[in-house]
Amino acid sequence: MRRVRNRHLILQFNIAHFSHHVSTGALIPLLPVLRQAFNLNYFQAGILVSAFGISLGFGQIPMAVLADRFSRRLIIVVGMTGIALAGIGLSVTATFWQMVGCIVAMGLFGSTYHASASSFISQALPPSRRGKALGYHIIGGSVAFLFTPVAALWLATALRSWRSSFFILALPALVSGLVLWLGTEEITRQSEDAGGTEGEREARASGRVSADTADDAASWSGIVRAIGLLASVAMILQLTVSSINSYLPLYMVDQHGVPPEWAGLVTAIVAGAGIIGAPLGGGLSDRLGRKRVIIAAILLSGPMLLAVVKAPYGVPLLLALVCYGTVMVARMPLAESLIADHVPVGRRTTVLGIYLFVGQETGGLVTPVVGRFIDTYGGEAVLTTVGVGLCVVALVAWFLRKYM
Repeated sequence: MRRVRNRHLILQFNIAHFSHHVSTGALIPLLPVLRQAFNLNYFQAGILVSAFGISLGFGQIPMAVLADRFSRRLIIVVGMTGIALAGIGLSVTATFWQMVGCIVAMGLFGSTYHASASSFISQALPPSRRGKALGYHIIGGSVAFLFTPVAALWLATALRSWRSSFFILALPALVSGLVLWLGTEEITRQSEDAGGTEGEREARASGRVSADTADDAASWSGIVRAIGLLASVAMILQLTVSSINSYLPLYMVDQHGVPPEWAGLVTAIVAGAGIIGAPLGGGLSDRLGRKRVIIAAILLSGPMLLAVVKAPYGVPLLLALVCYGTVMVARMPLAESLIADHVPVGRRTTVLGIYLFVGQETGGLVTPVVGRFIDTYGGEAVLTTVGVGLCVVALVAWFLRKYM
Protein backbone atom coordinates (compact mmCIF):
# COMPACT_ATOMS: atom_id res chain seq x y z
CA MET A 1 0.00 0.00 0.00
CA ARG A 2 2.86 2.35 0.83
CA ARG A 3 4.52 1.83 -2.56
CA VAL A 4 1.19 2.42 -4.29
CA ARG A 5 0.80 5.77 -2.54
CA ASN A 6 4.39 6.67 -3.41
CA ARG A 7 3.81 5.86 -7.07
CA HIS A 8 0.67 7.99 -7.04
CA LEU A 9 2.62 10.88 -5.53
CA ILE A 10 5.33 10.72 -8.20
CA LEU A 11 2.67 10.40 -10.92
CA GLN A 12 0.85 13.50 -9.65
CA PHE A 13 4.06 15.53 -9.59
CA ASN A 14 5.03 14.20 -13.01
CA ILE A 15 1.75 15.49 -14.39
CA ALA A 16 2.32 18.84 -12.70
CA HIS A 17 5.93 18.99 -13.94
CA PHE A 18 4.78 18.13 -17.46
CA SER A 19 2.09 20.81 -17.40
CA HIS A 20 4.47 23.40 -15.95
CA HIS A 21 6.94 22.97 -18.80
CA VAL A 22 4.26 22.69 -21.46
CA SER A 23 2.91 26.07 -20.37
CA THR A 24 6.35 27.71 -20.10
CA GLY A 25 8.26 25.84 -22.81
CA ALA A 26 6.92 27.26 -26.08
CA LEU A 27 9.19 30.33 -26.20
CA ILE A 28 12.48 28.78 -27.34
CA PRO A 29 10.98 26.44 -29.99
CA LEU A 30 9.10 29.44 -31.41
CA LEU A 31 12.13 31.77 -31.40
CA PRO A 32 12.85 31.30 -35.13
CA VAL A 33 9.21 32.14 -35.90
CA LEU A 34 9.21 35.09 -33.49
CA ARG A 35 12.46 36.33 -35.05
CA GLN A 36 10.64 36.58 -38.37
CA ALA A 37 7.52 38.14 -36.85
CA PHE A 38 9.40 40.84 -34.89
CA ASN A 39 12.56 41.07 -37.06
CA LEU A 40 14.85 40.14 -34.18
CA ASN A 41 18.61 39.63 -34.10
CA TYR A 42 20.38 37.21 -31.74
CA PHE A 43 20.74 39.87 -29.04
CA GLN A 44 17.02 40.70 -29.08
CA ALA A 45 16.10 37.02 -29.09
CA GLY A 46 18.40 36.69 -26.09
CA ILE A 47 16.45 39.44 -24.30
CA LEU A 48 13.28 37.36 -24.59
CA VAL A 49 15.00 34.28 -23.19
CA SER A 50 16.79 36.37 -20.56
CA ALA A 51 13.53 37.99 -19.42
CA PHE A 52 12.21 34.55 -18.53
CA GLY A 53 15.48 33.28 -17.05
CA ILE A 54 16.11 36.33 -14.87
CA SER A 55 12.57 36.49 -13.51
CA LEU A 56 12.54 32.73 -12.97
CA GLY A 57 15.79 32.98 -11.04
CA PHE A 58 14.84 36.15 -9.16
CA GLY A 59 11.69 34.55 -7.79
CA GLN A 60 13.36 31.35 -6.56
CA ILE A 61 14.56 32.50 -3.12
CA PRO A 62 11.50 34.51 -1.98
CA MET A 63 9.13 31.79 -3.21
CA ALA A 64 11.22 29.09 -1.53
CA VAL A 65 11.28 30.99 1.76
CA LEU A 66 7.48 31.40 1.60
CA ALA A 67 7.12 27.69 0.87
CA ASP A 68 9.26 26.71 3.87
CA ARG A 69 7.39 29.12 6.12
CA PHE A 70 3.84 28.45 4.97
CA SER A 71 2.92 25.74 2.44
CA ARG A 72 4.85 24.19 -0.45
CA ARG A 73 1.59 22.84 -1.83
CA LEU A 74 -0.15 26.22 -1.87
CA ILE A 75 2.83 28.00 -3.44
CA ILE A 76 2.97 25.44 -6.26
CA VAL A 77 -0.75 25.71 -7.07
CA VAL A 78 -0.75 29.54 -7.04
CA GLY A 79 2.25 29.46 -9.36
CA MET A 80 0.60 27.06 -11.80
CA THR A 81 -2.41 29.34 -12.04
CA GLY A 82 -0.21 32.37 -12.65
CA ILE A 83 1.76 30.57 -15.37
CA ALA A 84 -1.46 29.82 -17.24
CA LEU A 85 -2.65 33.43 -17.05
CA ALA A 86 0.73 34.73 -18.24
CA GLY A 87 0.67 32.32 -21.19
CA ILE A 88 -2.78 33.53 -22.18
CA GLY A 89 -1.45 37.10 -21.93
CA LEU A 90 1.40 36.22 -24.30
CA SER A 91 -1.10 35.12 -26.91
CA VAL A 92 -2.63 38.60 -27.15
CA THR A 93 0.53 40.75 -27.06
CA ALA A 94 0.97 43.22 -29.90
CA THR A 95 4.53 44.47 -29.37
CA PHE A 96 7.94 43.07 -28.47
CA TRP A 97 8.01 44.79 -25.07
CA GLN A 98 4.51 43.61 -24.16
CA MET A 99 5.79 40.11 -24.79
CA VAL A 100 8.77 40.78 -22.50
CA GLY A 101 6.37 41.84 -19.72
CA CYS A 102 4.29 38.68 -19.98
CA ILE A 103 7.42 36.54 -20.07
CA VAL A 104 8.66 38.20 -16.87
CA ALA A 105 5.34 37.41 -15.17
CA MET A 106 5.52 33.82 -16.38
CA GLY A 107 9.04 33.49 -14.97
CA LEU A 108 8.04 34.84 -11.56
CA PHE A 109 5.09 32.45 -11.28
CA GLY A 110 7.22 29.63 -12.70
CA SER A 111 9.76 30.07 -9.88
CA THR A 112 7.26 28.60 -7.42
CA TYR A 113 7.55 25.04 -8.68
CA HIS A 114 10.94 23.31 -8.77
CA ALA A 115 12.32 23.97 -5.30
CA SER A 116 8.96 23.36 -3.63
CA ALA A 117 8.23 20.18 -5.59
CA SER A 118 11.68 18.66 -5.02
CA SER A 119 11.51 19.48 -1.32
CA PHE A 120 8.00 18.01 -1.04
CA ILE A 121 9.05 14.76 -2.74
CA SER A 122 12.30 14.40 -0.80
CA GLN A 123 10.43 14.87 2.48
CA ALA A 124 7.73 12.36 1.57
CA LEU A 125 10.04 9.54 0.42
CA PRO A 126 12.90 7.77 2.25
CA PRO A 127 16.57 8.56 1.46
CA SER A 128 17.19 5.12 -0.04
CA ARG A 129 14.82 5.94 -2.92
CA ARG A 130 15.29 9.70 -3.03
CA GLY A 131 17.60 9.94 -6.06
CA LYS A 132 15.48 7.62 -8.17
CA ALA A 133 12.25 9.39 -7.14
CA LEU A 134 13.62 12.82 -8.02
CA GLY A 135 14.90 11.36 -11.28
CA TYR A 136 11.47 9.98 -12.14
CA HIS A 137 9.97 13.38 -11.30
CA ILE A 138 12.17 14.98 -13.94
CA ILE A 139 10.71 12.62 -16.56
CA GLY A 140 7.56 14.77 -16.53
CA GLY A 141 9.57 17.85 -17.50
CA SER A 142 11.60 15.93 -20.08
CA VAL A 143 8.46 14.55 -21.74
CA ALA A 144 7.09 18.09 -21.79
CA PHE A 145 10.20 19.38 -23.53
CA LEU A 146 9.86 16.51 -26.00
CA PHE A 147 6.17 17.23 -26.57
CA THR A 148 6.04 21.04 -26.40
CA PRO A 149 8.23 21.96 -29.40
CA VAL A 150 6.26 19.58 -31.61
CA ALA A 151 2.93 20.84 -30.27
CA ALA A 152 3.93 24.52 -30.41
CA LEU A 153 5.21 24.32 -33.97
CA TRP A 154 2.28 22.17 -35.15
CA LEU A 155 -0.26 24.53 -33.62
CA ALA A 156 1.50 27.58 -35.04
CA THR A 157 1.54 25.96 -38.51
CA ALA A 158 -1.92 24.40 -38.47
CA LEU A 159 -3.63 27.48 -37.04
CA ARG A 160 -1.30 29.90 -38.87
CA SER A 161 -0.48 31.82 -35.73
CA TRP A 162 2.17 31.53 -33.03
CA ARG A 163 -0.38 33.15 -30.70
CA SER A 164 -2.51 30.01 -30.78
CA SER A 165 0.42 27.99 -29.46
CA PHE A 166 0.87 30.19 -26.40
CA PHE A 167 -2.87 30.24 -25.65
CA ILE A 168 -3.57 26.52 -25.96
CA LEU A 169 -0.40 25.40 -24.22
CA ALA A 170 -1.16 27.66 -21.26
CA LEU A 171 -4.24 25.65 -20.31
CA PRO A 172 -2.70 22.42 -18.88
CA ALA A 173 -1.20 24.31 -15.92
CA LEU A 174 -4.69 25.37 -14.76
CA VAL A 175 -5.96 21.79 -14.69
CA SER A 176 -2.89 20.13 -13.17
CA GLY A 177 -2.69 22.71 -10.40
CA LEU A 178 -6.15 21.70 -9.21
CA VAL A 179 -5.33 17.98 -9.54
CA LEU A 180 -2.14 18.38 -7.47
CA TRP A 181 -3.95 20.36 -4.77
CA LEU A 182 -6.55 17.62 -4.31
CA GLY A 183 -4.14 14.71 -4.73
CA THR A 184 -1.52 15.75 -2.15
CA GLU A 185 -3.87 16.54 0.72
CA GLU A 186 -3.09 13.31 2.59
CA ILE A 187 0.70 13.71 2.33
CA THR A 188 0.43 17.31 3.52
CA ARG A 189 -1.64 16.24 6.52
CA GLN A 190 0.91 13.55 7.41
CA SER A 191 3.71 16.11 7.26
CA GLU A 192 1.87 18.36 9.67
CA ASP A 193 1.36 15.52 12.16
CA ALA A 194 3.95 14.78 14.81
CA GLY A 195 4.87 11.46 13.20
CA GLY A 196 5.70 13.02 9.84
CA THR A 197 5.39 11.42 6.43
CA GLU A 198 6.19 7.77 5.74
CA GLY A 199 9.51 8.85 4.24
CA GLU A 200 10.48 10.82 7.33
CA ARG A 201 9.56 7.95 9.64
CA GLU A 202 11.57 5.46 7.58
CA ALA A 203 14.55 7.82 7.49
CA ARG A 204 14.52 8.16 11.28
CA ALA A 205 14.18 4.41 11.72
CA SER A 206 17.08 3.60 9.37
CA GLY A 207 19.31 6.45 10.51
CA ARG A 208 20.83 6.56 7.04
CA VAL A 209 20.66 10.30 6.44
CA SER A 210 20.87 12.82 9.23
CA ALA A 211 19.27 15.71 7.34
CA ASP A 212 15.80 14.30 7.84
CA THR A 213 16.18 14.28 11.60
CA ALA A 214 18.56 17.20 11.99
CA ASP A 215 17.66 20.30 13.94
CA ASP A 216 16.29 22.97 11.62
CA ALA A 217 18.64 25.44 13.27
CA ALA A 218 21.65 23.72 11.66
CA SER A 219 24.17 26.40 10.70
CA TRP A 220 24.42 27.76 7.21
CA SER A 221 28.20 27.44 7.45
CA GLY A 222 27.83 23.71 8.05
CA ILE A 223 25.64 23.36 4.95
CA VAL A 224 28.19 25.28 2.85
CA ARG A 225 31.05 23.11 4.14
CA ALA A 226 29.14 19.94 3.34
CA ILE A 227 28.00 20.68 -0.21
CA GLY A 228 29.22 24.17 -1.17
CA LEU A 229 32.06 23.31 -3.56
CA LEU A 230 30.29 20.47 -5.34
CA ALA A 231 27.04 22.44 -5.63
CA SER A 232 28.97 25.41 -7.04
CA VAL A 233 30.38 23.32 -9.88
CA ALA A 234 26.91 21.91 -10.54
CA MET A 235 25.60 25.49 -10.78
CA ILE A 236 28.20 26.25 -13.47
CA LEU A 237 26.64 23.47 -15.52
CA GLN A 238 23.19 24.90 -14.78
CA LEU A 239 23.98 28.37 -16.13
CA THR A 240 25.83 26.91 -19.13
CA VAL A 241 22.87 24.75 -20.09
CA SER A 242 20.36 27.58 -19.71
CA SER A 243 22.40 30.00 -21.86
CA ILE A 244 23.62 27.63 -24.59
CA ASN A 245 20.45 25.58 -25.06
CA SER A 246 18.47 28.75 -25.73
CA TYR A 247 20.35 29.29 -28.97
CA LEU A 248 20.45 25.73 -30.27
CA PRO A 249 17.35 26.19 -32.52
CA LEU A 250 18.80 29.35 -34.09
CA TYR A 251 22.18 27.61 -34.39
CA MET A 252 20.54 24.76 -36.33
CA VAL A 253 19.01 27.28 -38.75
CA ASP A 254 22.24 29.17 -39.38
CA GLN A 255 24.74 26.31 -39.21
CA HIS A 256 22.82 23.46 -40.84
CA GLY A 257 20.09 25.23 -42.82
CA VAL A 258 17.19 23.70 -40.88
CA PRO A 259 13.88 25.49 -41.70
CA PRO A 260 12.85 27.91 -38.90
CA GLU A 261 9.50 26.19 -38.40
CA TRP A 262 11.28 22.92 -37.57
CA ALA A 263 14.48 24.05 -35.87
CA GLY A 264 12.73 24.25 -32.49
CA LEU A 265 12.57 20.46 -32.44
CA VAL A 266 16.19 20.40 -31.31
CA THR A 267 14.99 21.38 -27.83
CA ALA A 268 12.75 18.32 -27.84
CA ILE A 269 15.70 16.06 -28.65
CA VAL A 270 17.97 17.50 -25.96
CA ALA A 271 15.40 17.70 -23.18
CA GLY A 272 13.66 14.48 -24.22
CA ALA A 273 16.91 12.63 -23.55
CA GLY A 274 16.20 13.33 -19.89
CA ILE A 275 13.61 10.55 -19.97
CA ILE A 276 16.64 8.26 -19.85
CA GLY A 277 19.20 10.51 -18.18
CA ALA A 278 17.27 11.71 -15.13
CA PRO A 279 16.17 8.38 -13.63
CA LEU A 280 19.49 6.80 -14.64
CA GLY A 281 21.49 9.51 -12.88
CA GLY A 282 19.25 9.50 -9.81
CA GLY A 283 19.26 5.72 -9.53
CA LEU A 284 23.05 5.50 -9.91
CA SER A 285 23.48 8.14 -7.21
CA ASP A 286 21.39 6.03 -4.80
CA ARG A 287 23.74 3.10 -5.43
CA LEU A 288 27.15 4.73 -6.00
CA GLY A 289 26.85 8.00 -4.11
CA ARG A 290 25.90 11.53 -5.19
CA LYS A 291 29.47 12.83 -5.43
CA ARG A 292 30.77 10.17 -7.83
CA VAL A 293 27.91 10.51 -10.28
CA ILE A 294 27.92 14.33 -10.20
CA ILE A 295 31.66 14.41 -10.97
CA ALA A 296 31.12 11.93 -13.82
CA ALA A 297 28.44 14.23 -15.30
CA ILE A 298 30.81 17.20 -15.00
CA LEU A 299 33.60 15.30 -16.79
CA LEU A 300 31.29 14.38 -19.67
CA SER A 301 29.61 17.79 -20.16
CA GLY A 302 32.37 19.52 -22.18
CA PRO A 303 33.08 16.65 -24.57
CA MET A 304 29.34 16.19 -25.21
CA LEU A 305 28.87 19.86 -26.15
CA LEU A 306 31.92 19.73 -28.44
CA ALA A 307 30.42 16.64 -30.08
CA VAL A 308 27.24 18.65 -30.86
CA VAL A 309 29.29 21.43 -32.43
CA LYS A 310 31.57 19.20 -34.51
CA ALA A 311 29.15 16.44 -35.56
CA PRO A 312 28.03 16.54 -39.22
CA TYR A 313 24.37 17.00 -40.00
CA GLY A 314 22.36 13.79 -39.92
CA VAL A 315 22.53 10.75 -37.65
CA PRO A 316 25.87 11.77 -36.02
CA LEU A 317 24.38 15.13 -34.97
CA LEU A 318 21.23 13.43 -33.68
CA LEU A 319 23.28 11.01 -31.55
CA ALA A 320 25.43 13.86 -30.25
CA LEU A 321 22.33 15.83 -29.20
CA VAL A 322 20.86 12.80 -27.42
CA CYS A 323 24.10 12.11 -25.52
CA TYR A 324 24.50 15.80 -24.62
CA GLY A 325 20.91 15.98 -23.38
CA THR A 326 21.25 12.77 -21.35
CA VAL A 327 24.30 14.07 -19.46
CA MET A 328 22.95 17.57 -18.90
CA VAL A 329 19.52 16.50 -17.64
CA ALA A 330 21.05 13.81 -15.40
CA ARG A 331 22.69 16.50 -13.28
CA MET A 332 19.32 17.78 -11.99
CA PRO A 333 18.22 14.95 -9.66
CA LEU A 334 21.85 14.56 -8.54
CA ALA A 335 22.09 18.11 -7.22
CA GLU A 336 18.61 18.00 -5.69
CA SER A 337 19.34 14.70 -3.92
CA LEU A 338 22.67 16.04 -2.64
CA ILE A 339 20.91 19.04 -1.10
CA ALA A 340 18.13 16.91 0.38
CA ASP A 341 20.70 14.59 1.99
CA HIS A 342 22.51 17.39 3.82
CA VAL A 343 19.93 20.11 4.50
CA PRO A 344 17.25 19.84 7.22
CA VAL A 345 13.62 19.85 6.16
CA GLY A 346 12.89 23.33 7.50
CA ARG A 347 15.50 24.90 5.23
CA ARG A 348 15.49 22.49 2.31
CA THR A 349 13.22 24.45 -0.04
CA THR A 350 15.17 27.64 0.69
CA VAL A 351 18.51 26.01 -0.15
CA LEU A 352 17.04 24.48 -3.31
CA GLY A 353 15.75 27.95 -4.18
CA ILE A 354 19.22 29.45 -3.69
CA TYR A 355 20.74 26.77 -5.92
CA LEU A 356 18.18 27.39 -8.66
CA PHE A 357 18.46 31.18 -8.21
CA VAL A 358 22.20 31.25 -8.81
CA GLY A 359 22.04 28.97 -11.84
CA GLN A 360 18.99 30.53 -13.46
CA GLU A 361 19.67 34.17 -12.56
CA THR A 362 23.25 34.00 -13.79
CA GLY A 363 22.12 32.09 -16.86
CA GLY A 364 19.51 34.74 -17.57
CA LEU A 365 22.14 37.49 -17.39
CA VAL A 366 24.66 35.55 -19.45
CA THR A 367 22.22 34.57 -22.24
CA PRO A 368 22.09 37.95 -24.09
CA VAL A 369 25.87 38.28 -23.67
CA VAL A 370 26.31 34.91 -25.35
CA GLY A 371 23.92 36.11 -28.07
CA ARG A 372 26.06 39.21 -28.65
CA PHE A 373 29.19 37.05 -28.95
CA ILE A 374 27.40 34.81 -31.46
CA ASP A 375 26.35 37.88 -33.47
CA THR A 376 30.01 38.97 -33.52
CA TYR A 377 32.02 35.75 -33.80
CA GLY A 378 29.54 33.12 -35.01
CA GLY A 379 27.77 30.25 -33.31
CA GLU A 380 30.35 27.55 -33.95
CA ALA A 381 33.21 29.58 -32.49
CA VAL A 382 31.29 30.53 -29.36
CA LEU A 383 29.92 27.04 -28.66
CA THR A 384 33.36 25.53 -29.20
CA THR A 385 34.85 27.98 -26.70
CA VAL A 386 32.19 27.13 -24.13
CA GLY A 387 32.78 23.41 -24.67
CA VAL A 388 36.52 23.83 -24.08
CA GLY A 389 35.75 25.92 -20.99
CA LEU A 390 33.60 23.12 -19.58
CA CYS A 391 36.48 20.70 -20.13
CA VAL A 392 38.72 22.99 -18.07
CA VAL A 393 36.11 23.16 -15.30
CA ALA A 394 35.91 19.36 -15.36
CA LEU A 395 39.69 19.04 -14.92
CA VAL A 396 39.61 21.43 -11.97
CA ALA A 397 36.72 19.46 -10.42
CA TRP A 398 38.65 16.21 -10.88
CA PHE A 399 41.73 17.52 -9.08
CA LEU A 400 39.60 18.98 -6.26
CA ARG A 401 37.33 15.93 -5.89
CA LYS A 402 38.85 15.01 -2.50
CA TYR A 403 37.65 18.32 -1.09
CA MET A 404 34.10 18.06 -2.42
